Amino acid sequence: MKKREEDVSSSLSSSPSLLKKLRNGNPARTVETLERRIADEFRVKEYLWTGDIDVDLFSLKCVFTDPTLSFTGLETFRDNLESLQPSLRRIAPEGKRRVELRECGKDEDSADVVVAKWRMVGNLQLPWRPKIDIQGETRFQFRRERVDDVEEEEEERERKGGEEEENETCLRVVSYRETWSETASEALWQLVAPFAHEKE
Repeated sequence: MKKREEDVSSSLSSSPSLLKKLRNGNPARTVETLERRIADEFRVKEYLWTGDIDVDLFSLKCVFTDPTLSFTGLETFRDNLESLQPSLRRIAPEGKRRVELRECGKDEDSADVVVAKWRMVGNLQLPWRPKIDIQGETRFQFRRERVDDVEEEEEERERKGGEEEENETCLRVVSYRETWSETASEALWQLVAPFAHEKE
C-alpha cells in the first residue's frame, strides 16, 4: 500500500496531464465557499450514493477514513468511487435513495475543520429488497495549499513567512474522517437483511 501511495504521488507530480484530469479548475478560496461546496456534496450531488465528488476540494494526499478502511490519495478515492458508480446507479437509482444533511459548518473546537452530520437512506433494488439507513458524521480537516498543487520546501515557506498571495492558494481537505452511528457489522447486516424497517 505504501509503495502504491508513493507511486501515485510521484506520477502526479511528474505528469501535468494526469494532474489536470484530477482537477476541474475551480478551487475553494474561502472557508465560506468550502463549507457551501461540502454541503452541496450531500444536498445536491448525494455523493454518498452517487460517488460524484468535487475533486477540487481535496488535497492530492488527503487521508480518507471510514469505519471499514483508511487510505491516502485523492486519485485512489476517486477511482474507488468511480468503480462503484455503475452498481450504485443500478441498485440505488434516483427516487429510491436520499441523503439528508442535518448540519454542516465549522467545528466549534477546531478552526480548520468542517463537520457534516447526515443520514443516508435507500431502498436497494435487490431481490431481497433491503433498506439502508445509516446516520453519520464526516469531519473535513482543511489547510491552505497552492492552487497548482506544487509543494514548497519548508525553508521557502519560512522565507515567505508563511504568506502567499491569496490568488495563488486555496483551501483543500487534507483529512476526511467518516464515522457512523452504527457499527460496520450493523451496517453490513442492513445490506443483507431482507425487508428492513426504516427508522423513525
